[in-house]
Amino acid sequence: MRINAKGFSLIEVMVAIVILTIGLIGVAGLQSTAITGNQHGNTMMQATTLAEETIEQIRNADYDDITAVNFPELENDVDGSIYDREILIEDDTPLNELKRITVTVSWRTLRRHQVVLRTIVSDEG
Repeated sequence: MRINAKGFSLIEVMVAIVILTIGLIGVAGLQSTAITGNQHGNTMMQATTLAEETIEQIRNADYDDITAVNFPELENDVDGSIYDREILIEDDTPLNELKRITVTVSWRTLRRHQVVLRTIVSDEG
C-alpha cells in the first residue's frame, strides 16, 4: 500500500530555515554598513555647512576687515561641537587687491577627516 504524503518533511523545513537565517544575517550586516555611511554623510554635511557659513561671513565683511584679527586662524570645538575650523587669509593672492580665503573644517572619528573650501575676495566687492 502506498501512502500519499503531501507537504514538507522536517528536513526540508530545517533546510529552508537555515537558508533564510543566512540571508537575514547578510541583510543585517548591510544595514549596519548603511547606518555607518549615513552617519558619515551627515557629519560631512554639517562640516560643509559650517565652512560655507564661515565663507559667507567673510564675504559679507568689508574688505579691510578681512584679517586674522577679525577671523581667528584656528578655532577648536566650534560651538561646542566635534569640529575644528582653520581660516587662512592670504593678502594680494593671486593678484594685488585680492585675498584668497581658505576655510578648513576638520574632525576626528576613527580617523581624521576634513572639508576645505576656498574663495577669492576683491576690494571691488
